[in-house]
Amino acid sequence: MEKIDLKDKKILYELDLDSRQSNKQIAKKVGLSEQVTGNRINSLIKKNIIDYFYVKTNPTLLGYFHVKTYIRWQKLIKEKETLLLNELNNKNGIYWMASLRGKYDFVASIYVKNMAEFSERYDDIFNKYIDYIADRNIIVLEKAYTYSKAFLLEDREAKGIVYSLGKEKKVILDEKDKELLRILNKDGRASLLDIAKKLNVSSDTIRYRINNLKKSGLITGFGVKVNFEIINYEYSIISLKLQNMDNEKYKRLETFCKLNKNVVIFIKTVGDHDVELEVETKNRNELDELIKNLRDSFILEIKDYEIFEVIKEYRMTYYPF
Repeated sequence: MEKIDLKDKKILYELDLDSRQSNKQIAKKVGLSEQVTGNRINSLIKKNIIDYFYVKTNPTLLGYFHVKTYIRWQKLIKEKETLLLNELNNKNGIYWMASLRGKYDFVASIYVKNMAEFSERYDDIFNKYIDYIADRNIIVLEKAYTYSKAFLLEDREAKGIVYSLGKEKKVILDEKDKELLRILNKDGRASLLDIAKKLNVSSDTIRYRINNLKKSGLITGFGVKVNFEIINYEYSIISLKLQNMDNEKYKRLETFCKLNKNVVIFIKTVGDHDVELEVETKNRNELDELIKNLRDSFILEIKDYEIFEVIKEYRMTYYPF
């Protein structure tokens, strides 16, 4: 566990909003010198509080949709689990995977172009471990929003970013764009000059391509991967089964989530439940308070709910190709 002070929280908040901001830009916003800001960012990296910086993308624009697979293991010893996780980390198309506590032990989010491809991908990934799977649950993402980590600071409001609406027009990438996204996916703060050298083009060309991908809606932003457990925050998934819903009530639920600082992702789903909320809280009491407010606000609409605690994240990448 690592303690972070208010200045570190302000830096993390700014990096989450836009990790391509320069140290000078962040320094001005958090009230520190450029050098001190850079030193603090480096310290957060060395302490493993910051894992990496990444590009945020909308997969729908590339012709993909997002399927989440929840799994409950049986008879899976630690050695087999480690082998499975290592194999998954080397697979393309996996956006996110984590170990859970609750009804399910594991979740993997996969990008696919159709359900036939999902079936093939699932078999490719899990067939050799079929005897260890006691139960599974498949959820298809219909649309989603991510929210800035406003819970880090008392005086901030969450800002929403569209992750996927499911109706966007497809964007065609050339090889340079694909290489650019792969680089930004591993290091969202890489300088234009460093990227240009790797791709053998000019810095102006890289700037133009990034701006063009942002204008197309494919790049939705640049973020920072924070190890929530190291700074003593808890990460949970709340799945909601709803009833008597209409468009107006869904919009009211979306507004509730945006105004609640602890909600970092809102997902409208097709499957066993209707909505998923991913939340980060300081402790169980804060999570309980969120759920109480949610149930009170939608007392006639929430039919049932479940909570899955995220124990450890193994992978989170917006461009897993």
